[in-house]
Amino acid sequence: MNYNTDFFTDSLTGLCAALCEKAGVAPPANAAPASKPLLDELSERYGDFAADRVLIYNPDAVGDWVMDKYADKLQNSLRIAPIRHRFVTVFPPKTPVCFASMYTGAQPETHGILRYEKPVVTIDSIFDAFIRAGKKPCIVSVKNQSMDRIFRGRDMDYFSEKYDDEVVERALELIKEDKYDLLCVYNERYDDAIHVTHPTSRKARHAIDCYETNFTKLIDAVRRDWTGHDTLYGFCPDHGVHRMLIGLGNHGKNIPKDMNISHLFGFIGKSK
Repeated sequence: MNYNTDFFTDSLTGLCAALCEKAGVAPPANAAPASKPLLDELSERYGDFAADRVLIYNPDAVGDWVMDKYADKLQNSLRIAPIRHRFVTVFPPKTPVCFASMYTGAQPETHGILRYEKPVVTIDSIFDAFIRAGKKPCIVSVKNQSMDRIFRGRDMDYFSEKYDDEVVERALELIKEDKYDLLCVYNERYDDAIHVTHPTSRKARHAIDCYETNFTKLIDAVRRDWTGHDTLYGFCPDHGVHRMLIGLGNHGKNIPKDMNISHLFGFIGKSK
């Protein structure tokens, strides 16, 4: 598949402050200004809302071109999260680098993760910002993966699970418990698939199906169990992918296939 799109222009670093603004939370100290295009899109569709719950689903490695190619497989995600906002991720497009920027709003040179490694991020993050505001954040991730490790050390809850299915099952339990104001849920199946096959293999296509199913489950649970809350939610990948000359999938280059990502957002207002 040819993908000749230029680099997108809105930096992923603008997401953190945008989420904070919609949740009525002061952003982290090093965060870039909130993405005005995203805030405008949210306001145009949903009006001037304030969210007291934020749920972010982080499916690893779904680049913008992947979302285009598999729009049929992601049609329910695109329907229930109808705002598709295009970001350019940070360089290098490696999982811990990108998630550190997504949730601090800072460039890699500021948060300190410059390659594929998983140290604890010590600068201010969205999780610290929510805690300061008296809110309860939580991360549910595959054990020992980036989202499980790089934001440790905060006064918050972390759940480390065996793999994607267990992560989602735990997240569904937590949604039902209804005690977290910010819930971040990480899945990795597509990234795993592309590294052992390629981005359009049968294994990779199955992983996209799983992401679709898991995101749908989470939002169905929000509709069922968070009826007393105004909830902003997103389908927010970290980076894209490309196919190498040797055939396997990879990411890490400064090319649109790796750098261009789309995030999907929706909002559900309280019903009681």
